[in-house]
Amino acid sequence: MSYNSKNYTEQGGEKTVIGGTLEIKEGALVTGLSADPLLVATADTLGGVKAAAAGEDDTIEVKIGEDGKLYVQALAVATSEALGGVIAEEADEGDTVEVKIGGDGKLYTLAYPTDATELVSGLVKTAANQADSIAEDTATLVTDFNALLAKLKAAGLMVADEE
Repeated sequence: MSYNSKNYTEQGGEKTVIGGTLEIKEGALVTGLSADPLLVATADTLGGVKAAAAGEDDTIEVKIGEDGKLYVQALAVATSEALGGVIAEEADEGDTVEVKIGGDGKLYTLAYPTDATELVSGLVKTAANQADSIAEDTATLVTDFNALLAKLKAAGLMVADEE
């Protein structure tokens, strides 16, 4: 008598064929399986992780928790002395500037200008409007001219009077 079966061991026991379902119960031990190729991990499947090659100084400690998840140490905030993560506010489309990563691994951006001074170019504000003078005498012209000077100083376009 012969049987047709999806799962069977060939004569001599050298080969077992699984054509149906193989169920491995909790606590069972499977040995001798090759890890190559390892499945790529997904949200639903455990497996390997693809990552770019890292240099010796690029590594950080990681741990696998009892829940089977991989935990990575939080990145420290960057300082002028130490590399690390960057905390930034959310940018609008017009807020972007070009950045580059230098050969030293640091991130470089364009420097924002500071307020203009007598000696350094920088940000310039718009002064309040001064109406055209219609003065017919010197005293009225001096008043109009002093009003213009006050508006330039208030806008930061001219150094304020020393006190």
